This record gives sequence, C-alpha cells and structure tokens, in this order.
Amino acid sequence: MAADESKNKVDEAKAVPKAARPRAAKPKADAKAAKPAKAEKPAKAAPKAAKPKAEVKTEKPVKAARKAAKPKAEVKTEKPARAAKATKAEKAEKPAKAAKATEPGTTAEPEAEKPARARRTRGAKAKAEKAAPPVKAPRPPKPVVERTVHEPRHGRAGAATLVDERGAEVATRDLVATRFAVPADVNTLHLVVRGEQAARRRGTASTKTRGEVAGSTAKLFRQKGTGRARVGSVKSPIRTGGGTTFGPKPRSYDIKVNRKVVKKALAMALSNRAENGNVFVAAGLELETPSTRRLNDLLTAIDCAAPVLVVTQDEPAVSKSVRNLFYAETAEVGALSTEQVLRARSLVLTEKALDALNQA
Repeated sequence: MAADESKNKVDEAKAVPKAARPRAAKPKADAKAAKPAKAEKPAKAAPKAAKPKAEVKTEKPVKAARKAAKPKAEVKTEKPARAAKATKAEKAEKPAKAAKATEPGTTAEPEAEKPARARRTRGAKAKAEKAAPPVKAPRPPKPVVERTVHEPRHGRAGAATLVDERGAEVATRDLVATRFAVPADVNTLHLVVRGEQAARRRGTASTKTRGEVAGSTAKLFRQKGTGRARVGSVKSPIRTGGGTTFGPKPRSYDIKVNRKVVKKALAMALSNRAENGNVFVAAGLELETPSTRRLNDLLTAIDCAAPVLVVTQDEPAVSKSVRNLFYAETAEVGALSTEQVLRARSLVLTEKALDALNQA
C-alpha cells in the first residue's frame, strides 16, 4: 500500500499545473496529515487496475468473429428477395390488367408482357440498328442504249456522182486523171498548206527602237561623284519608257513554193476525195437569188459527210446561199486552195465548176 500511495503522490504532482502550485512552503506536519485524507483515491483506481490491457485488446477478435459470422452472401441476397417480391406483385396485377382489357366495350387485346431479359435484348437491338449506318439498296444497272452510227453517203470511187435536187442519183461523171487520179505525197501537201497559211499572215506587228522613241538625248547626271550607276539617254532599253531591243517589225511570212508544186498538191487533194467517193455534182442547180433554205435542203438530201465544200464557177447566188450554213464552205474554181479541199470531207460541185476543173 505504501508503494501505491507514493505513486499516487507522484501522479498528483504531475497532474497539477505549475501555476496552480502554492509558492509558500507548507510545513512537513501538514503534508503528512494530508496524506490520510487523500488515501481514498486508490479505491477509484482499483477498477482500472482490474481491467488488464490484454482484456481490452481481446475485444477486437470478438468483433471480427461476429463479423465473420455474418456471411456476405446474406447481404447480397436481399436484392433477389426484393425482385421476387416485385415479380409477385406483378403477377398479382396481371389478372387485374387482363380483366380490364376483356371488359365489354374494349377492343384492344391485352399484350403479353415479356420477361425483363427479352425487353433488354429488344432495346439493345433497337439501339444497334439506330447506330448502324443504313444499308443502301444496290442501284439498278443502267439500260444499255445501242446507238446506231449514221454512215454518210459515198459515191463511186474515182468518179463524180450526179444528183438532183431531191438527192437521188441520176448518173455518174468521169473525172480527168490529171486532176483526180494523182497519188498523194504528204510532204508536198504539208509544204503547200504551210505556205498558204503563212501567206495569210499580215505581219504588221511593230515596236520602236531607242532611236525611234521620243525623248531627250542628254545625259541624266554626271558620270562620277553621285554614287549611282552611270547612265546616259532616257531612251535606253533598260529604262521604263525606253526603246525595245530586238522587237518585231513589219515583215512578210511568205514561203516560196513553186507554182507547179501548188498545182500538183491541189490535184492530190482532189484525187483523195474522188478516191473515197466523196465528189458529188448538183444537177440543175441554178439560183437567180440567194436561197439558203433551198441549198440546205439539197445538201441534206445528198446526205454526204460534213463539212462540205461547195465549188462554184461565176455563180454568186449559190455562193451567197452557202454563207450562213455552219457545216458548209464555198470557193470559186480559180481561188480553190489545197487547204480548203483537205479541210472538207465532201465536195459538191456545180456543173460549171466540174467542167472548169476537167479542162484545167
């Protein structure tokens, strides 16, 4: 007991703060007399000593044992139980709904309720169908349209076909061999056609040199001392507004081609059209006044390959009638060129023009 009293004194001294301790020294007799009065506290400390620390620590295993006694499966089984209750309630409601649907005056039949799994799968399928891109139906094949290519009319090879105003063949005319039976030479035809095209060029392009430009010939500034490049006249080609170096000047683009070569090339072109049967002669084509409609009807009735070259001989009415036809061209016998004959696929001659070509 003495040991317990000494421990209690030490604890009480530690528990009392320093500020609350009395500064005046108490006599030893009073301190010893106070000891029996404070001896009542060990009774209160007895219960604390009665509970050993080991017993306090043993509470946790007991709680763990209680928790282990409650399996987790029991907690999870609550949801199926609720679901079971819900299904029972639904089953109880089904007869009531069926009775309402079968009452007199109602036409709609009761729909059978599907289980939850079926409804989920149906909703998933609907979502998948919405998310999936729409499948386009294959286009039907385009109908194959057979296009018939119109073959233009051809006459007898090496001869001229004489036709009337309705386009019917009347007879055939023989052609002079010197004009309509000459073998073709590509080099000769190319030279003559190039010469004809070059002769049509006017060659009037012109520029001014530094001597022809209007301006002063004085030196702009002194040669040295300015720090700039030396410069002379304002008309220098390197300055704005100055002359042009090696610019175009009026010239002739003519190519010298011999007359015999030109005549031979024209015969080659006429021979090629006659060889393919594309030479026609319009019989009785005499017009007092120009008539584009009449000439258009004639060329349509002949049904020859376009473009068409109509050759005349001192027949201005016929020449004027062809001017407004986009697929036809006209030329006089004296001014007939190799380029015109090669550009046209068919030749339509008047009777006067045929006689003039045969005699030439």
